[in-house]
Amino acid sequence: MGNYVENFDELIVGESTGPVTITTSEEARLAALALATQARRSLHIFSRDLDAPLFDNAPFVDAVAGVAARSRNTFVHILLQDANRVVNQGHRLVELGYRLDSKIKMRKPHPDYQHFNEAFLIADETGLIHRRPGDRYDGIVDFSARREARELVKFFSDVWERSAPDPGLRRLHL
Repeated sequence: MGNYVENFDELIVGESTGPVTITTSEEARLAALALATQARRSLHIFSRDLDAPLFDNAPFVDAVAGVAARSRNTFVHILLQDANRVVNQGHRLVELGYRLDSKIKMRKPHPDYQHFNEAFLIADETGLIHRRPGDRYDGIVDFSARREARELVKFFSDVWERSAPDPGLRRLHL
């Protein structure tokens, strides 16, 4: 399937080629952090419940904030299938989304996609983590997979256009 890498920080978006196999939440977390840290224009995240081991940690949230703040043209789009758990338990990425709601947008996929069981993160339409099935950590990471990343972004965009903000993710202003 792919190679094995011990240090994802050594891989460079757009330069390091070839799929890397991941099998654990720690490998997925380190790969997600490396991709988010290097993203310059955009992040697309499709997740069932914003996997806490990957996305609910200060270094990842800081990296996402960096992408969002980089320029007026940068953005983070998140398709989240089940917002109930992240809202009820609290999630740093959701909290960041509340604060930076003009740059970080979250939507619930249209019901036609409720059984889609894949998860992915795409940085700058180039680097990606793709897990199939999405409720496991087995998957691939590729820091220079432009063709596959663009195909996933096209799918993401199609789902995004048919989706709506999740009422459960709205912050109550009291």
